[in-house]
Amino acid sequence: MINPTIRRFLSLLCGEYSNQQQAFDNPPLYAHIFLRYRPLPQLTPGSILLEQTYAVDPNTPYRLRMIRAEEQPSGAIKLWNHTFREPSRFAGATFNPELRHSIQATDLINLEQCHYQVLEQEDGYHGAMEPGCQCIVRRNGKDTVLVSSFHLQGESLQTLDRGHDPITNERCWGSVAGPFRFQRTQSWSADLASAWM
Repeated sequence: MINPTIRRFLSLLCGEYSNQQQAFDNPPLYAHIFLRYRPLPQLTPGSILLEQTYAVDPNTPYRLRMIRAEEQPSGAIKLWNHTFREPSRFAGATFNPELRHSIQATDLINLEQCHYQVLEQEDGYHGAMEPGCQCIVRRNGKDTVLVSSFHLQGESLQTLDRGHDPITNERCWGSVAGPFRFQRTQSWSADLASAWM
């Protein structure tokens, strides 16, 4: 079972999101991206699949993660971040129930130092890298420290990911024009109705 705090958060999060309008308004600055979050009821309660794809190539995710939401004693929600040993095996799993349900814990690698902390506030959920985390992301042959945040409110989801030099803190990659702004195009909260009961 999952507690009401986690169920409420995941019910809002689970779905498909698109930044189509933002990408059309600012094509040089924002690619058109889909984010898809779906429960993985065969895994530990609170586990969801995240698939990120470019609209021009929707069947080839550039990021595939398993995220597990867990309430902390403080009331904050911790998102445990996992990658896949063989991501290509599970490409498209958000739309393929058989493939999605075949994902097992042995397919996953815990991403140490890359977990998120989520706080519920009056204007929705605010998530950021857990305090003290040093999530290293290798980009263009260089190690960078990930600085990542998101804001989930109603039908909208804003995300901002940037990589910084671990010594100088100079920004090495990521949005120069502010957060990506997504709108939910499909809700999959119904998937949670029978999950982890």
